[in-house]
Amino acid sequence: MADITAILTATQSADAGARQAAEEQLKNAQESNLAGFLTGLASELANEQKPPEVRRLAGLILKNALDARDETRKADLQQKWLAVDAGTRQSIKQQVWNTLGSNTPEIRHTGAQAVAKIAGAEIPAKQWPDLVTGLQSNVANTGAPAGLRQATP
Repeated sequence: MADITAILTATQSADAGARQAAEEQLKNAQESNLAGFLTGLASELANEQKPPEVRRLAGLILKNALDARDETRKADLQQKWLAVDAGTRQSIKQQVWNTLGSNTPEIRHTGAQAVAKIAGAEIPAKQWPDLVTGLQSNVANTGAPAGLRQATP
């Protein structure tokens, strides 16, 4: 995918043509290369140098790529996630997990939402065995920033 920051920014454009073109690029990227799409979104979300509104949008799109209100669609999205290479999934999870300690409250919140949706796909498939231990560690670590303990889902 081309410059994801520019594409995400364009999805918020007042120019309907630019917005629709950006949305189409995101849709095509998701359909043609899910692993690359999710990796790009996770990288964008985790990058403290990027604008917070773009990071937040990346996290929301990532979260929505794993969840839906319709149970059939949700199951399909979760199966597609589980079909992504385990190493790629682990990298994405680590990047998203790291956002729980972000200095930006909105990013911590969005990261927590994404962690929850990833967990919703992985826990039933027994694919994230250390999640609960990691969550407990975040909450119990009195030396951790308050934001990290607060953002831990």
